[in-house]
Amino acid sequence: MHCAHEQHRPSGPGPEPGLVRAAAPRSSALAALAVSFLALAVLLLAASPAAAQTAQDWRIQVRNAACVSGAVVHLGEIAEASHNIPSELWKELSTKPLWPAPEKAGHQTALTRERLLGMLRHYLGDVAGTFGLPQQLVVQRGGKAVDGVTLARKTVDFLTAGAAGQRGDLEINDLRTPDYVFLPHPGDHLNVTMDGAVRPGRNNLIFEVISGEGKATRRFAGSAFVNLWRPVPCATRPINRLELLTPDMVTFKRKNMAYQQKAWDGSGGPWRVAKSVGTDQVITIESIEPVPVIAKGGQVNLVYEGTNIRLTVKAVALADAGIGQLVQVRNVQSNRNITGTVLDSETVLVH
Repeated sequence: MHCAHEQHRPSGPGPEPGLVRAAAPRSSALAALAVSFLALAVLLLAASPAAAQTAQDWRIQVRNAACVSGAVVHLGEIAEASHNIPSELWKELSTKPLWPAPEKAGHQTALTRERLLGMLRHYLGDVAGTFGLPQQLVVQRGGKAVDGVTLARKTVDFLTAGAAGQRGDLEINDLRTPDYVFLPHPGDHLNVTMDGAVRPGRNNLIFEVISGEGKATRRFAGSAFVNLWRPVPCATRPINRLELLTPDMVTFKRKNMAYQQKAWDGSGGPWRVAKSVGTDQVITIESIEPVPVIAKGGQVNLVYEGTNIRLTVKAVALADAGIGQLVQVRNVQSNRNITGTVLDSETVLVH
């Protein structure tokens, strides 16, 4: 989701004339930068090989959205450096004035990756070629920016916390979040929420801009796919309908619960198979059922209970049923069909 519209769009291969005039003179800026790099080179040559290798590993990453407070954009406002960059070098680079900022508060400038690289090289020289660059940078005057990397991190943190109580190995991928979000005021913040609990599969998210007074002023939709890997029961051989499920018929294999949300967890019982299961197939809660305490055609005691009377007669169960379930039976004496509640393997109660 793009929240920006371009206010200053330079044209042509070189920087816009107005942008050049607003920046520090190029010759003096490049001279100062050259001195900084020369000093860094001397320090690296004097350092140990391990220190030199560490220095070569540093990286500067430009964000895809940033806010600036003054009339000129500085590198430190649009980029962040890895922790192992020499502190003096980053101090020098981060404070370098670049191109003019948007003129008014709330106005934005959008730069493509190619244009951004050209602008950075103009103001910083060839070192800009080592920077990590987004496909587009949007700069706003004032406010507060939440860039794409931060949005992704907040989404992963939210889902990880929400899934903390679930058993298994968690993976989060296919993030679909806004490209960036600009907050109107520095005191505002971004909240991530969703309806219901985090679950394996696609999770729909809501990103809310919360004002300093605690009110939601804007909302954006997003989503992410959650994979949750854990062992689930699978059949060691084909199991036919109505077979009793025994331990030798079950093995546990690691499966993604995003695609096995109805898998049986292996607990409870005794069970029998309600739907046939093939070898290595996941045993689902729909493919098993409790072993009935009363079987169809079995003899039971049909008990009538009244205020001052209790009467017991023989009956025949017309269906399988477990304790607490309703079952229809046939009274042997009257040959009538009656529905009652299963109390145990021998008793059906009629109220």
